[in-house]
Amino acid sequence: MFLLKKKNILGLILCTLVLSASVPMLLGIEATPGSVFGGDMVVLSQVDSSQSLDASLVNELKTQPNVEAASAEISCFTIINNFPVIVRGVNLNDFLEIENSNIIRGEVENQDNFAVIGKKLAENIGMDVGERFLLTGSSSPAMFQMEIDAVYESRYSEDEMLVPLEYARKMAGLGGNSVLFIRVRTTNQAALVEELEESDAPVVVTDSAGEITPVNSELTEEELALQQLAIQGMDLEGFKDSNGSYVSLFVQEGANSIKIVIGTFIILDGALAFIGSAAIISRAIIERRNEMGIISAIGANRNYLRKMILRDILILSTLASLTGVILGYILISIIEDQGWLLMFGETVHPVMNPYIMAGIFAISVIIQALSGLVMGNLMTKARPKSLMQETEKMDREGDAPELDEVLGMSKQATEVNA
Repeated sequence: MFLLKKKNILGLILCTLVLSASVPMLLGIEATPGSVFGGDMVVLSQVDSSQSLDASLVNELKTQPNVEAASAEISCFTIINNFPVIVRGVNLNDFLEIENSNIIRGEVENQDNFAVIGKKLAENIGMDVGERFLLTGSSSPAMFQMEIDAVYESRYSEDEMLVPLEYARKMAGLGGNSVLFIRVRTTNQAALVEELEESDAPVVVTDSAGEITPVNSELTEEELALQQLAIQGMDLEGFKDSNGSYVSLFVQEGANSIKIVIGTFIILDGALAFIGSAAIISRAIIERRNEMGIISAIGANRNYLRKMILRDILILSTLASLTGVILGYILISIIEDQGWLLMFGETVHPVMNPYIMAGIFAISVIIQALSGLVMGNLMTKARPKSLMQETEKMDREGDAPELDEVLGMSKQATEVNA
């Protein structure tokens, strides 16, 4: 086991750590848009701006046998203490029920005038029960002086400020009994869609994957395609006159765009891990070329050398990958607990489960084994005399050879094959 050195193991651990820490966080970023507006629930939103979504639909939904909970909501962006915050207008009891949330500090005495802050948001912006703040409008001029009544903890997000629906309507420029979306926790999505069709209510149903289904809508395929492009023109003055379904557009377009970016970064992570592993294993093998030359000189063939290198690489990569995955899990757990990774004020929750961590371990072993095979195959093509040539520096310190040495050795191996 001539490749098993401490510095080699530490280098490969670092390569695995990059994968095991970054991939779950990248997957968490991808899942954030959907989790903000739905999590694993169904979201109902308006078909277009000419037909607003009425909050009273919640009462009808609650009577359906397949509906466990429903919450009419409005989401707005604002700034509190120079910190970007998502403000969510809600009926507090409905919100707490659908999120399986509870108040951990403080008390809400008036359901028509309250400000309830998420646990992590309170930590991030340094505010708690009893503190006062100014709440300003998101897309419409509005200003409220408010006091935090309570702190909540939630299954999905603890990074938001909850206020009454009427306050959020003024912030978002909505009138009447309108809301932007209704979240529904249902045991049967197909049955829910059928019941909505019977109610004649024109809505767009967005599932947890971001797929949209228009219900009681006369939209053609071309109009649906235009809605998918409408997100690009949200800053135009005439946008609200011709396009709607803001929430479903945000969830679907945001998820699709982020998937492309996240997929690219994951591929780059894999490429960097391969390059790093190849460099470390190449150095480890080159430092042992004299021993390989001696073994070859006394009769060992190339297949024996390849098997010997592969055995050491498998042991080395297994130990390094296992350690790297464990350290990566610990690191991302700390990052999540501390709430260090934020996107638009929302804490990004890394996606960690046994399947993902096992996959990262397997990929890391494969990457390191492949890089070892490539370098091992190159080294075993050289003649024993070439393998036994070492610099004085390598003999004295055991350091990696100079670049011209590596290039010279590769040239010799090529000449032998020729």
